[in-house]
Formats: sequence, C-alpha cells, structure tokens
Amino acid sequence: MSTSPEHSRPAGPAADPAPARTRSLTRSNHPARTTVLSASLAAVTLATLTGCVIGTPDSDRGGETAPQDAGQATVVTVTGSAPAPTVAGTPGAASSTVPADTAPGPVVDIGVPYSLTYLDNGVPVTGGELEGTLAAPGPVAWSTSKVPVAVAALRAVADGTSLSDDATVRANVTSAITASDNAAAQALWDSLGDPAAAGAATEAVLRDGGDTTTRVQTTVTRPGLTSFGQTVWTTQAQARFAAGLQCLAGAGPVLTAMGQISAGQDYGLGRIPGAVFKGGWGPDLSGAYQVRQFGLVPGADGTLVPVALEVVSADGSYASGSAALDTLVDRISGVLAGAHGVSGTAC
Repeated sequence: MSTSPEHSRPAGPAADPAPARTRSLTRSNHPARTTVLSASLAAVTLATLTGCVIGTPDSDRGGETAPQDAGQATVVTVTGSAPAPTVAGTPGAASSTVPADTAPGPVVDIGVPYSLTYLDNGVPVTGGELEGTLAAPGPVAWSTSKVPVAVAALRAVADGTSLSDDATVRANVTSAITASDNAAAQALWDSLGDPAAAGAATEAVLRDGGDTTTRVQTTVTRPGLTSFGQTVWTTQAQARFAAGLQCLAGAGPVLTAMGQISAGQDYGLGRIPGAVFKGGWGPDLSGAYQVRQFGLVPGADGTLVPVALEVVSADGSYASGSAALDTLVDRISGVLAGAHGVSGTAC
C-alpha cells in the first residue's frame, strides 16, 4: 500500500480493501432512516483483543511515503515515512465547540499527546490533553471527513441533486472509505456542486447525526490539500456524530465500507473485533503526523459505543503515530467494552 499524505495520489499502488473485515449490516424499512449494525455484531466480546500485525513495515507503516488519506487532488510532499494527510483546508476556518456535559475518562500513559472521547449512557467521557494543547482551535478531520462527505453524496443521488450518477458515487464511496482514496473523496465532494453547496450538504449530515457545532471547511487553506479534510473536528463532536451515524438516511453503504477497511489502515480501532470505523492522518504545521480514528465498537449489553481518538506521533512519522494509536486502543479496550453506547438494532 502506498503511504502518501491524505488528499494526494502516491506514486505506488494503493492497497486493496481487506475483504475479510466485512461487518454484518442490515437496513430498516423506514424510508429516511437506516439501521446498520446487528445485535450479533454488537455482542462481540472485547475481553481479548486480536494481536494481529498489520501490513509490512516498508509498505504500510514505514515506507518512503505514507498511505494516502483524505480527499486531496494534488500530490503533497511530506518528509519521513508518514502517509498522505487527510487534511483539507486551514485549521480554524471550521471549528467545533467542546460540549460542557462531559465526564473525565481513563488516564493512560502512551508516551505521546492524545485525545479520546467515547459515549457512555449518552455522556461524553473524555481523556487526554491533545485538544487543549494544539496551536489550532482543535484537531483537523483529515480523512475522517470522508464519512459525512460520502453520506452527503449518497443523499444527493437519492434526491436527484447529484452532479454524478448512482453507480459512480457508490464506487467512489467504497474507495474513499475502505482505502481512503483521495481522488474518490474529491469526486464525491465535487458531485455535491460548488464548495459552498458541498459544504452545506456535508454540514447538514453532521447536524442530522447529532453534531450541532462543527462547521465544514470549504476554502482550501493548505495548498495541495482539500478543504473539507481541514475541517476542525474535535473528538467530542465526532463521537456525538458517530452516535447518530447508523440511523442517518444514506449512511448504510458508508457503514458497510467502514467495516471493510483495507489492510494497512486497520490498526487502532481495527484491533477490536466488530469495530466499524474510519481513520485519518496528516502532518500538522510543524510536520509531525496526527493520526486519528472514529467509529462504533461493541459495548455492554449489546450496545455500540461511539468513540473518537487522536494522537500526535512521537517522532513525527506516520508509523510512530499509528503504533501509538494501537497502544491507546489496547489500553482502553476494556473500558470501551464495559461502556453503554447506543442501540445496535434500532433507531
């Protein structure tokens, strides 16, 4: 798999999606809502995590270029062995307000700054110091922004406003989510119209999913990167959105793809059996890689726990950042397994 920054096209071939990671998804008959995760999926125990090795050091985590990530159309040169960033715009033009009703989360030492939010009985439980120490107003979304963009693109096809067609959009959704293909993500964004229209459509998805504050970045603020990838998206706001994702109209194919993440990108939350998630990564203004993920993992009593987390690489590389995300997930997996999330069977 190539390891170029998000929103850029690496020179090497992209990895194929990992077919073995398909999750069971079902649809409800409600015309505007989608129930996507079965109770059997949510019941998967997290007591013992798989200790699989993801990819090879030279191609997936330690290559000359980092794996491609979120939707940018031109090549960005990043020194080190980090994947292409999933950034799109300037951090600060789009922002999230940290909810006041939070509870303190677990304190873990993983040797790097991190941020963590998960929902337990509807309350955001937060940990880490990263969001409070970034020079920017908050962490940027990178390729995790591809999730609401993909939902918006599918909705546009359904309501007849898309500038593309159903087959093309669905193919691009699969590529943008499973392999974090940047060109596919850009095509989804472009299918929504001009930047203002695309931003409004994507923001509407966030609002419907429960994120009431995040504003989608529609202006390219870092040359070579997409605007939407530079949306400032806190882990608190992202976890809220994850809680509502499975019931969003148009989210079914996106959640299916989030259960089929390609080998080499299935670290972190991918170590938890039954996890449905999307990652994003890219260099901050100093060049150090930020690596983040969000999604749903099996919790207590058959629920699905919305979770979002982010780390900053210890040595600035993508490989180090993804390894730190592995460590963070390993440390909190038991806590997540005991949390009471959202229903996995009804909306």
